[in-house]
Amino acid sequence: MANRLQHETSPYLLQHAHNPVDWYPWGEEALSRARREDKPILVSIGYSTCHWCHVMERESFEDEVTARLMNEHFVCIKVDREERPDVDQVYMDACQAITGGGGWPLNAFLLPDARPFYAGTYYPPEQKYNRPSWTELLTYLSRTFREERDQVEDQAEQLVDNLKAGGDRLLGIAVEPEDTLMEQVRASYDAARGGFGGAPKFPQSQALELLLANGIITGNNHDIYSAGHAMRAMLGGGIYDQIGGGFSRYTVDANWRVPHFEKMLYDNALLLRLLAKLHLVTPDPRYLQAMEETTDWLRQEMALPDGGYRAALDADSEGVEGKYYVWDYKELEALFPSETVELVADFYGLTEAGNWEEEHTNIPYRPGPLPAVTGLPTDVAVAKIAEARRTMAEVRRQRIPPGADDKLILQWNALLVSGWAWCYRATGEQTYLQLATDLYTSLNEQLRHDGTWYRNRTDGTFGAPAFLDDHAAMAAAALDLSEASFDLDYALRDARHHVDTVLERFSDAEEVMFYLRRPEGSELPVATKDFYDNALPSGNSQMANNLYRLGRLTGHAAYHDRAERMIAAIRGAVQRYPTSFAGWAMTLLLMQQAERELAITGVGAVAAAREFLSDYRPDLMIVAAEKDREDVPVLQNRYLSKLRYFVCENRTCRLPVDTAEAARKLLN
Repeated sequence: MANRLQHETSPYLLQHAHNPVDWYPWGEEALSRARREDKPILVSIGYSTCHWCHVMERESFEDEVTARLMNEHFVCIKVDREERPDVDQVYMDACQAITGGGGWPLNAFLLPDARPFYAGTYYPPEQKYNRPSWTELLTYLSRTFREERDQVEDQAEQLVDNLKAGGDRLLGIAVEPEDTLMEQVRASYDAARGGFGGAPKFPQSQALELLLANGIITGNNHDIYSAGHAMRAMLGGGIYDQIGGGFSRYTVDANWRVPHFEKMLYDNALLLRLLAKLHLVTPDPRYLQAMEETTDWLRQEMALPDGGYRAALDADSEGVEGKYYVWDYKELEALFPSETVELVADFYGLTEAGNWEEEHTNIPYRPGPLPAVTGLPTDVAVAKIAEARRTMAEVRRQRIPPGADDKLILQWNALLVSGWAWCYRATGEQTYLQLATDLYTSLNEQLRHDGTWYRNRTDGTFGAPAFLDDHAAMAAAALDLSEASFDLDYALRDARHHVDTVLERFSDAEEVMFYLRRPEGSELPVATKDFYDNALPSGNSQMANNLYRLGRLTGHAAYHDRAERMIAAIRGAVQRYPTSFAGWAMTLLLMQQAERELAITGVGAVAAAREFLSDYRPDLMIVAAEKDREDVPVLQNRYLSKLRYFVCENRTCRLPVDTAEAARKLLN
């Protein structure tokens, strides 16, 4: 029999629709029942491609005895964290406050008024991993709720007070007298293997973008090298899908070799942006290849029928992690002649015993440069490997594919618009700009209805209204499209719409930071403000950057002043933990530089401006117009029929010049 989740559209909730647990979706029906029956609430939060969410479902939520225990003592609610980041944020903060860690599945226990009193992550069916069993925890917490209610109420009240003050503690960190931000970023860099930290290892693309931008602005070639070193390490590892393109979410080892095979749209969007910026600075055919292969993968495996791109692909297929992606040596021998097997195996690090020792199978990676095992000329070897890769990709497509999460998520797709806009800047390939503009148009058509923007859409059904992160990402996408295409309407109309919406509806009482969700009418016990740049940029850091960019373009002082207040409030935390606040650090870096603009006006201005897109100058704003644009300060009183280049710095302009070469000399 199906439970209430059968009526939902979220792939994650539908996965649990036939559990014997009496699951509710998050909403007034479940919350009212808890208040009416004075019952504690169990909120279990995850997402469809979460491996340990699947494990806990098989072990506990599909077990009828366990389900009876849950149904008897709790009102049980399932939440898709990707649809409801507001719910996830509150109870993840609670989990981290209680246990010092977090992750998914997230299991939070609440009073009937939705205040949390306990939270944790995965629990096994029997005691192991130094954790109690799930049924032991359920029994203990239900008894505690009944027999020690006063203590539970006090604990919930203290926890909620702690959560409300959490953001204030970050904003209260003192600013260091000497800004050592970049020294800390360099100190945490893994010079041997690339990237940051040990195992598990995440791309942390925003921190790499920070290194690259700082290297360009300050002339620090070591920072530029480090950003490229990390990307080349990823492109040579198993985190990059050598056969099909695209990046997995992270690797379980520190060498980028063994991926956790799920693929998320947002990771690939952010890594496309980093690839493009790297190629602008240090052109490399490997970067071009990765942009092309990742784009091909997105179009083949992630595109949704009505436009836009799905949220994720699962790590598992046929119930086995990575089965779709790995190779047995015998498969190669059945596909290719022996000399090709030897070449391909050497190139991708494949062995008869298996290079993934734990599973005795092979994960394709790039152990070194092009091999010479066959004595073939390089061009012949390259052609043979390319042909073999196409054959392997075709064979792989005949396998049972991993599960897909078909949600169209506004924030994640907006990040992809930005990624492709940067790919266009890096390559000049019109296809990338067309992909970006088509996706942008599709988001406007599919996720906006009667003047309201929505977080997501699945099977034609809207999710919750858009959150801060969604509006911030769409504003950034509009600004990136404006800069790539020189169509100022993207910035002056669309970006301003999203930024002004956030200013009006999401501001906190101090008018410094922004709430993830408008606090009015919320059923949640805490109105959260997220500041960390983790796998995704935080909505607040992206808004600070949007406000800074719009302030420069429009001359609107309120935008620039708000960005300055945001940066000033969080600067101490950014200095102390720069890799956790890399998006903030990027805006801080830019605000510390002299403001430079290149305005190009007159007949042919847009075509002339495109020549300057092939340089990555993070602190340079380029604006072009072939007609009067008095609404943009840098263009005011500057339209001439003859092509002119105006180079300005700190609101002081040089005499105009009439050639690109002369403009470059002034910029350099």
